[in-house]
Amino acid sequence: MSSPLTRPSSALRIDQDPRVHMRRLDAMFEQWSATGAIPTGVRKEVARSWERQPPRYQDPDHRPADEVAHRRRADPLLTHASDALRERLLASCTDTATELVLCDRDGVVLWVAGPPQVRRRSETLGFVEGASWTENAVGTNGLGTALADRSPVQIFGSEHAHPDHHSWVCTGGPLIDPRDDSVLGAVTLSGGLRTAHPHTLSLVCSTLDAINAELRSLHRESLRTHSQAAAGLLEPGGVDALVLDRGGWVVATRGLAVSERLFVPGGLRPGTVWIPCLGHFDSLPVGDLWQLERSTRRLTTLELTAEPPCARISVDDNDHTSHPLTPRQFDVLRLLAAHPGGLSARELSARLYGPGDHTVSVRAEISRIRRTLGPLLATRPYRLTVPASVI
Repeated sequence: MSSPLTRPSSALRIDQDPRVHMRRLDAMFEQWSATGAIPTGVRKEVARSWERQPPRYQDPDHRPADEVAHRRRADPLLTHASDALRERLLASCTDTATELVLCDRDGVVLWVAGPPQVRRRSETLGFVEGASWTENAVGTNGLGTALADRSPVQIFGSEHAHPDHHSWVCTGGPLIDPRDDSVLGAVTLSGGLRTAHPHTLSLVCSTLDAINAELRSLHRESLRTHSQAAAGLLEPGGVDALVLDRGGWVVATRGLAVSERLFVPGGLRPGTVWIPCLGHFDSLPVGDLWQLERSTRRLTTLELTAEPPCARISVDDNDHTSHPLTPRQFDVLRLLAAHPGGLSARELSARLYGPGDHTVSVRAEISRIRRTLGPLLATRPYRLTVPASVI
C-alpha cells in the first residue's frame, strides 16, 4: 500500500530574500543554458528534471473540448480526486492569488480555476484546459515534474526550464492510483513569484496525502464489492484458481494462499499468463475482472548463459532460438531475472555501474536488448515478462 508522499525541499526558505534568491537562480540557469552542465547548488529535484530536458520542447498541444470532457469522467477515482481538490484548495486561491490546476496521467490539463487576473496571465503561456503540460512539452514545471518524479515539487522562478515561466512559482504533486500504484494525475498551485511560501508546499502535500488515502479507501470498498460479485465464479473443487482485478489485486481464490496483490509480468490478457512463484494460468476476462485457472501448458521461458553470453528462448519446450548477448546485456538480464517485480533505470544503474548516474547508458542497453527480445522485456519498471533462469 502506498505510503505518504515524500516531502521535497521548499523552493524558498522563509528567511530568504526572494530577490536575492532569484538573482542566484538566474545565474545558475544561464550557466546551465550555456554549458549543459548543472551548477552546484541546484536543488536535487530540479537537477533531476533539468537532466531530463529534451533538446527542444514540443510546446503544448491542445486536445479538443470533447476529449477533455471524456477524460474528466473516464475514471471515477480521478473524478473523486478532482471534486476533493476543488473543495479543499479552491477557496484559498483568491486570497493567495494562485490558480489550481489538475492534469491526468498523460499530463493533459483537465481544468484550471482561480482568480481571473491569474488566469489571464497563465493563458498567455498556453496553460489552459486541454493543453499537454509534460516536461517534454514545456520543461520543468509543477505538473510535469510531479508526474515524472512521482513526488511533490515546488519550482520557483528560473528553476523552470522554459524561460517564459520564470515569473511563476508552481507547487505540485501526484495523485496515486491505488489499483496499480501508478500516477493517476497531478495538481499544482501556481502564481506569481510574490506568492512563493514554504507553507504552500505543506498545504499541497497534506492535501494530497488525505486525498490519496481516500482513493485507497474507495479501492478497498471496490474490492469488497467485486468479491461479492465474484463468489459464483469459483465453485468448490476444481483446479487452483484466482479472480483478480486489472491491477492484480486478489478478489477471490480457490486452492491457493496468496498475498493481497499479485504481479503478473506483461499484464493480464486473454490466454496463458505466468505468475512468479505460482506458475502458469489460463486467463479469461469476466466483465472488469479476470478469472485465472491453473494451466497445464508451458509457455515461453528464457534461459541465460554466461559463457558465452547468450539468451535461449523456448516455447512449449519444442521450439528453441538462441541470441548472442554482450557481457553487459547479460548482466542487465541477470539482474532482471533476479528481480521479477522489475527495476528502474536508476536501480539498474546503481547495480551495474555503482555510484553516479548512468541511466542513459542503461536505457541504451535496454533499447538494444528489446530489439532482440521484444515483448519479453517490458518497461516502467524494466522487467521480464516470462520465467527466466540463469545457467
